[in-house]
Amino acid sequence: PDPLWSRGLGDVYKRQNWKRLILFWLVVILTGILMLALLQHRMIYHPRSYGLIYQPYLNSSLQRISYQTPEGSQTAFYQPPSEGNPPQAIWILFGGNAALALDWMWLVEQSAGSDLGFLLIDYPGFGECEGSASPESILASSKAALAHLQELYANQQTPQIGILGHSLGAAAALQLAETISVERVVLLSPFTSVADMVKKMFGSWLIPLLQHRFENRGPLMQLLKRDPPPSITIIHGTRDEVIPVEMGRQLAALNPEHIHYHELIHSYHNTILQDALPMVLQELQAIKELSD
Repeated sequence: PDPLWSRGLGDVYKRQNWKRLILFWLVVILTGILMLALLQHRMIYHPRSYGLIYQPYLNSSLQRISYQTPEGSQTAFYQPPSEGNPPQAIWILFGGNAALALDWMWLVEQSAGSDLGFLLIDYPGFGECEGSASPESILASSKAALAHLQELYANQQTPQIGILGHSLGAAAALQLAETISVERVVLLSPFTSVADMVKKMFGSWLIPLLQHRFENRGPLMQLLKRDPPPSITIIHGTRDEVIPVEMGRQLAALNPEHIHYHELIHSYHNTILQDALPMVLQELQAIKELSD
């Protein structure tokens, strides 16, 4: 055969193989993008229901707060002061992306007193709540739970409000704090934003597909503009393997004068609350000083 003809035929085969290879990788990349776009809810939230281990709490003096949102029926929990008195202060607690509201009960039991109440929030789709979690649905549920609770004390002195959140719960706490009057805010292992987390894990190219855009800088800045601003405390572990400690540092750097930042050496993401327990208990009790 003509060598020139054979060489030309080989070039055609090479071009076709390159086209097939490029097409293959385009399909792989587009499939990956589509999967991440469709499955990001499952990557962010890990809802679960209450098992038998929680029954002792459900049968105690803990009060269910039931209400409706666009996501359906929601249930939060309220632990009133130990002696049945009206609370001087109420702490609203938000857990991480796999936590349930009643996971806070061990902390509540250590903090219980005659003047502190605790509102424990489950996200839509978690615990006994219907629906699906998102920044918008979490905020709507949180506001409705607080409004329902405040109706119980409508004819009494308005209690001070404190908000505490861990990980994703820090973002849920901040977006609620931005919409209400709040005296103290405690954030454990907060991220700067979900977009920053996505960039760290997958790269910037996925950010345009992000649907659950929790962002903590903006709410923090709005709280700092209040006169006076609430007391804000951030606690982060240097060995946090989920949310880098640099994110806690960046949030604290927004206003080092008004944000109290504590960095715990050797603390991990899921050990931060236990490691910071004395500090957290002090924060929980300190809110009462504002009402004295």
